[in-house]
Amino acid sequence: MNKTIFSGFGGLTAAFGSMICCSGPLVLASVGLSGAALSAWRPWRPLFVVVSVGLLFLAFQMLGNAEAPTCELGEDDVEGEAGCAPCADPARTRRTKRWLYLLAALSFLLLVSPRWAPFVF
Repeated sequence: MNKTIFSGFGGLTAAFGSMICCSGPLVLASVGLSGAALSAWRPWRPLFVVVSVGLLFLAFQMLGNAEAPTCELGEDDVEGEAGCAPCADPARTRRTKRWLYLLAALSFLLLVSPRWAPFVF
């Protein structure tokens, strides 16, 4: 599950990098600072968008593949035995899903910020 959350945060970070080139100068100008240097990120925006979407897709794929049915160990089973498949903790899976959906929603807002930022600032 840690790899899934790490991939989700990577997608959010890439979405933030995508937002910097277009919305960053608007935000800085609204507080009275110059944001001209941030427009140098503009050629990199498509790369940030692809990386963000790719990492979020990877996170959702890992989460989907990680869902194993819950199980109970029998009397003869030893936890961590080589032949035993790991059991999924349903509470942890739900928590990871919630975090991943939150990260995906924030990433989406950042990726489409060039469309809505001029109306806000």
